[in-house]
Amino acid sequence: MILRYCYAEDGYTHHGDKIPDVPVVHLALRVGRYLARGLAIVDTGFDGGVYPNMDVVKLFRGVKPAKVVEFEHPAYGLCEFEVYQAEVFLYHGGVYTELGLGNVYIPVEPELISEEVLVGREILNKLELTLNARKMVTVVKV
Repeated sequence: MILRYCYAEDGYTHHGDKIPDVPVVHLALRVGRYLARGLAIVDTGFDGGVYPNMDVVKLFRGVKPAKVVEFEHPAYGLCEFEVYQAEVFLYHGGVYTELGLGNVYIPVEPELISEEVLVGREILNKLELTLNARKMVTVVKV
């Protein structure tokens, strides 16, 4: 199955310079009976699976983390993250493509929760993924 996602526009700096468009996929996560889906930024620099925003964090209310790990955050240095499991899917045209279980890394410090969801190499390395000059992300499920 081949899925294609258009890059998302990222706007302009306060000086009026265009910020480069961002490679994204439509990601869905299932935790128990709850399902969340939306855009996730393709972040090959993130070692983990999913770095959540607040909407994703809410899926794990009342769930115990599988473990606690430390990651190097680019702005804050070494930080603790609680690791949770979720069923991970790519979403495209009303169809969910299952990728199996994935780790979701929730920062212990609330100020480290961002507005965007990032999908990192734990998930990306399961896919044949192409980023190209036509501003498309092409995914071939492996």
